[in-house]
This record gives sequence, C-alpha cells and structure tokens, in this order.
Amino acid sequence: MNHDEWIRQEFPAMSKSLGFIYTPAGEIAERHRKLRKRMEAEGMDAFLAVQKMDCFYLSGTAQDALLLVPMDGDPLLMVKRELQRAGLESPLDQVVGLKSLRELPLLVEAHMGRKPRVLGLEMDIVPAKDYFRFQSLFPDSKLADGSRIIKDIRKIKSPFEVDLIRKAGDIAKKVYHEARNILKEGMTEIEFGGLLEATAKKLGHEGLLRVRSFNYEAYSWHVLSGSTGGIVSQSDSPMGGLGLSPAFSVGAGR
Repeated sequence: MNHDEWIRQEFPAMSKSLGFIYTPAGEIAERHRKLRKRMEAEGMDAFLAVQKMDCFYLSGTAQDALLLVPMDGDPLLMVKRELQRAGLESPLDQVVGLKSLRELPLLVEAHMGRKPRVLGLEMDIVPAKDYFRFQSLFPDSKLADGSRIIKDIRKIKSPFEVDLIRKAGDIAKKVYHEARNILKEGMTEIEFGGLLEATAKKLGHEGLLRVRSFNYEAYSWHVLSGSTGGIVSQSDSPMGGLGLSPAFSVGAGR
C-alpha cells in the first residue's frame, strides 16, 4: 500500500478512533455566509485566506493551503501540502493541488470564470513580500484589506466553538487540580512548568498557543515564584518572569 492509499483508507478510521474533532460542513457554510455578507458590504468579489488559522477557520483543515471564497459559487481550497489529508479533513467539495503560487491566477480565474475585481487579503499579517507577490499575480485586481472582516467574524463564537472552549476549560481545570500533586519543595519554576505542560498534553492539549501578532509569542507556563514574580518583561501580560535566557526572557526560569 503506497502513501496515498494509506491516507485514504487508514487515516479516517485512525483519526476517528483517536477522538479527532472535525469542523462540520454546516459550521463552515455559516462562516462563509457571514464572510460573504461582509464582503458584499465592502465591495469585494473574492476573499483569499492565506493565514493558517483563518484558512482552518474557513476550510476545516490546517494543511498548507490557500482558500478562495468568491461572492458567488463554491469556495476553492488550493493545497500546497498535503492534498489527500486536506481533502479528508475539510468538508469542502472543491479541493485541488497548488504546486506553485504562479498557478494561483489561473486557478482563480478558471474557478470564478473571470479575474477578481476586488480581492480581499488579511493585510494585518500578510508579509510585505507576499503582498507585493500577490499584487504582481493579480495586476488587474484591487487588493483590499479584509483583516477586519475575518477578525469580526471569528470573535463571535458559535455553539460548536463554545463547546470546544468548554472542553479546553475542562483540561485546564484538571491541570490545576493535578498541580498540587506535582509540586515539590526545591523544584525549579521551569521543571514545574514542564510537568504541568506534560500533564496538559496527556489530557489532549496541543501544546501550541497561536497569536495574531507580529513579533509576539504566546507562552502558557508563567510559573513564577518569590522575587521573580515582580520581574516585568516584553510580554503583553500582567506577568513577566525571568525566563531561561535573553533570547526568551519571559515565564518560568531556574
């Protein structure tokens, strides 16, 4: 059995048995409805989701891909890697491969039947180099800032999302409950933080916190003790901490 056959045959059953939660088709469709309503108000005839979590929010997969949402017709998920897995994870019907960004204008025009007049982009996080690249790929299109639209849509949580937030809260509750059994006299901050993280991962925490911000990294394990609790740092939060080095000068230290 080659890789593609394994993905098609074994992956769905494996992921289901491991408790993977996939975004329902109805949830994705409702997000697209809200997006298109805002696109119409802003005069956009297409929206191109580039940022990974926006793409996940609108497609149901975090594989390396771009998502085109036209005002009319089906959305188009263009996958750089991994195509087979993206097709299994996403409920969208139109899922195609994208070998190079040079193919993007042809795929978009073929899908829409024309070139987009006004194309929305997430200009709050798209790097300047990528913006100029999109500008060269779509010279006849006006590129519009769609970041406010996508952020406004994402901040209103659906019942499906609220349920996931409750599941995350349950994990956090269990971690804090277990903390009193983990903590021992003489333990360093970073050791305690690492054991808390291991506990969270055993309960299903992904170990990642994503932040929509340039030059900012989220960090869960602000385990501070004694005088280090008063040390401030670059973190946009009530706590700083000493950290482990000037390269990562926040949170738990030694």
